[in-house]
Amino acid sequence: MNDNQNFVNLKENLKNCLNFFAEKLASIRSNRVTTSIVENIMVECYGSNAPLKTMANLVLQPPNVIIVEPWDPSILNDVSRAIESSNIGVTPQKDVKFLRLVFPSLTQERRDQLIKLTNSEKEACRVEIKKHRETFMKKVQSEFNDKTISEDQKIYLEKEGQKEIDKANENADILTNKKISELNEF
Repeated sequence: MNDNQNFVNLKENLKNCLNFFAEKLASIRSNRVTTSIVENIMVECYGSNAPLKTMANLVLQPPNVIIVEPWDPSILNDVSRAIESSNIGVTPQKDVKFLRLVFPSLTQERRDQLIKLTNSEKEACRVEIKKHRETFMKKVQSEFNDKTISEDQKIYLEKEGQKEIDKANENADILTNKKISELNEF
C-alpha cells in the first residue's frame, strides 16, 4: 500500500530536504577545514554567476589551508572578490595563479555563533519537514473525500507518513548533533 503517489512524493521531498540540510551544514566551518566551505560560493564572471567549484580546482592543504586555483587565471580577481564578500571569515592571499585561504583556529565566541547558526538551520529544516507533512496530510484527506482511498487506507497512509516525518526529524537531529560535536572539538 506504500505505492500511493502522495506517500512516494513525501519520501522524496523529505530526502531532498535532508540532503539540502546536510549541504548547508557542510558549508558551516568547523575546526576541520573542508573544500565544501568554499565550493558553492557564487562567483560573478563572464557576465553570469556560477559556483566556485565549476571554475577552479580546490585543494585542501591540512590542517587549515585551501588553495583555489582558477582554470582561467584572468578571473583570479573575480574569485577573490567573491570569497571576500562571502562572509566565511578569511581574506584570500593572492599568488600569481592561485589564492591561498588560511583559516584561523576557531575562538569560543565564533564556535558559539556557528552552533547558533547550526541550530537555526535545523529549525529551518524542521519547518520544511512540517510543510511537507501538512501537504501530505491534506492530499490524503482530499483523496479520502474524493473516495479514491478507503478510510483504512487513509489511516494507514497517515500513520506511515508520520513514521517518515519522525524519521526525517530524527535524522536532522543526528546531523545537527554531529556538526555541533565537530564544532566543539579543539
